[in-house]
Amino acid sequence: MANANNETPCCIGDRLEYGSMGRELKVGGVDMYLATPKTPTKKGVVVYIDVYGWKLPNTRYIVDMIANNGYVAILPDVFEGAEPWSADRDWSGFLEWVKTKDPNKIHPVVDAAVGYLQQECGVEQLGCVGFCWGGRAVHACLVDRTDFKCGVAFYAYGIGSEDDDEKLGLLKAPGLFIFGEKDPVVSLDQVETLKTELKKSCKVDHHVTVYEGMPHGFAHRKKEENDKDAAAIDGARLEMLKWLEKYMI
Repeated sequence: MANANNETPCCIGDRLEYGSMGRELKVGGVDMYLATPKTPTKKGVVVYIDVYGWKLPNTRYIVDMIANNGYVAILPDVFEGAEPWSADRDWSGFLEWVKTKDPNKIHPVVDAAVGYLQQECGVEQLGCVGFCWGGRAVHACLVDRTDFKCGVAFYAYGIGSEDDDEKLGLLKAPGLFIFGEKDPVVSLDQVETLKTELKKSCKVDHHVTVYEGMPHGFAHRKKEENDKDAAAIDGARLEMLKWLEKYMI
């Protein structure tokens, strides 16, 4: 991820100082963060972390936002206690580190989170949302599972890359994919590859949005420094909520 100029495209950006409204719990030995709405609901959303882990306040802020919009939202530590990436680490080692974090192998943890939502919270309809690495986890769930009614993937790490497989467009549930135009982590060529494969193979509803001028992580790790930032950040979050609402009736 680091380049010759020592830039860090997947840098932590603007870390929120945020206390959160939910609570931490253990499910099947896995740490999770749970936020619930003020009124009872049978709708639940599993949120997948970015490389900075399940304690990042920015991600918990989105979990709480989802809960405040009428969903039981749960954020599992899909790294299962392993150290997440840290902003002060040497970025030259990032690619080797991320190879040990396979979003296609998270299903046992997802099963635990889904089971908790269903058995302890009375959830009957499920959606999923993820950021960066977690965006790729959303794609894995939409391709490999049948228990999610829809998913929203923000700037999914590695999607549409040269080593992507033939399942790229084979979604089993509606998927919304959100990217930033100026993302150094997910290129526009990768986005076009995703679009092509979805058009060729996908039999369910899908949509790809690219926000002009936005960097990687903009929807949850960027401050609103001007009106353009605010419009993109708010627009992406609203798209997420509308997609969940559309398919979780």
